[in-house]
Amino acid sequence: MPDLLLLEDDAALADGLQYSLARSGFAVTPAHTLAQARACLAAGRFDLLILDINLPDGSGLDLLRQVRTNGDATPVILFTANDLELDE
Repeated sequence: MPDLLLLEDDAALADGLQYSLARSGFAVTPAHTLAQARACLAAGRFDLLILDINLPDGSGLDLLRQVRTNGDATPVILFTANDLELDE
């Protein structure tokens, strides 16, 4: 079963994603802040990271930079509510 880290601060969205992913055969570890996600990454490895960009304590992009700087090439999907053309 593939292990995923889901970093999403919106509880309703996180719950829905976790439910859907679990029903599709994924083991999902939820995190709602950068600090929680960093602790999860320190405790184990994941097959996929799903990261929200806008978080209460920073940006999922900061976590992605840290992951890549540490040599981790785990695939990543980024979520954002940003809808400006510049953000795309």
